[in-house]
Amino acid sequence: MNSREAAYLALLTSLRHEGFISQSLEQWQSQHRPTSADFAFAQEIAFGSARLALSLDYFAAKLSSKGKLSLKLKERALVRTAIYQYVFMSRVPLYAIANETIELAKKHCHYTFVSYLNALLRQLSTSALSESSLPQGLAAEDLSIRYSYPSAFISALIAEYGLPTTLDILQAGNTAPKTMARIRPNAHDQEINPHLLPISNAIAPMAMLDSATNLANLAASPNYYIQNITPATLVAELAAQTKPPRQILDLCASPGGKLLAAHDQFPEAKLFANDVSQEKIGRLSQNISKYNISASLNCGPGENYVASHPFDLIILDVPCSNSGVLNKRPEARWRITEEALRELEEKQMCLLTHAASLLALGGCIWYLTCSILKQENEKLIKKFCKKTGLKSEFSKTILPNISGWDGGFACLLTFNSDLK
Repeated sequence: MNSREAAYLALLTSLRHEGFISQSLEQWQSQHRPTSADFAFAQEIAFGSARLALSLDYFAAKLSSKGKLSLKLKERALVRTAIYQYVFMSRVPLYAIANETIELAKKHCHYTFVSYLNALLRQLSTSALSESSLPQGLAAEDLSIRYSYPSAFISALIAEYGLPTTLDILQAGNTAPKTMARIRPNAHDQEINPHLLPISNAIAPMAMLDSATNLANLAASPNYYIQNITPATLVAELAAQTKPPRQILDLCASPGGKLLAAHDQFPEAKLFANDVSQEKIGRLSQNISKYNISASLNCGPGENYVASHPFDLIILDVPCSNSGVLNKRPEARWRITEEALRELEEKQMCLLTHAASLLALGGCIWYLTCSILKQENEKLIKKFCKKTGLKSEFSKTILPNISGWDGGFACLLTFNSDLK
């Protein structure tokens, strides 16, 4: 299986809501061992085609003789990958795009689609498709096509943050993510990797990976944790306002970045960690072993966690819309619907309510998301505090930006004795 087919199948899997693109490509990588260049090529096609889906459909409709598209899901996915390569990957020759896309159509689609696709691809050579030919207005519908996000999501951002900030958020979500690493405390006394570029951030020592960095070697080192500056900063700011706990529970812990950060802040605390599946517990166990920390592990839904004693600190990095990390999970933008947000809010509230029942007198909850939607953050916390009597001592939202910061939210909730 070559890069284009791997990209196409990964995109199709995500469109069918059967998984994330990254998971599909990692599986392809483990089975077929592509070169790093081939893997990067597949990533670019799959992620780009998912990220810019509405823009690509707009271009396809322009090329269609009927001025609109009526395609099956697998046909639409293939058209998107072809147009993405032509418009947004300028170094890829059209003949290569056309030849390989037609072969994929013959393999995966009905024969009647092949002739349609052939005609569509022939028009690419005479078309003037470019980013500048997308709608340039500032209405949510125009922004939806130009930046390729659901219009309802854009409207929500404008209502919460205003148009100028929304434009920055949309641009950041379409910018390639930067790889960063948190420098652990025990690394300060050792030689820091010379290819890491320090990031000015006093509260959480961080570094950016440059092109010469061997990512595999860095990821294997116990001195670094591959992590964006946003969650590292939020956890450090929460820790600065938390008295040292004796026992820490992370209810949604995998892969373990926040549990590890809490350990680095409070190395004397006993650690307890939970997640919902054996697969997640496996990843968590690997990191616990790699970073040489000790934790009691449990597998099950966080809202059903059974404890024999209360905890001074409960970390709750809840499932969310991923609206702050859409450059890393581009397919997630198409899953942000009213129904999905309602289901997430219910899940988040259940986890918070159960966490409160496990909290020791004088303890606190760290509530975190990688969302920038107030429905999952400030508004939910306000509802929760009104319902339970807990108090929000500190909260912070970080918006995604083109410098590489993810979007995220953190809140420090303190125990109220009236709960017991």
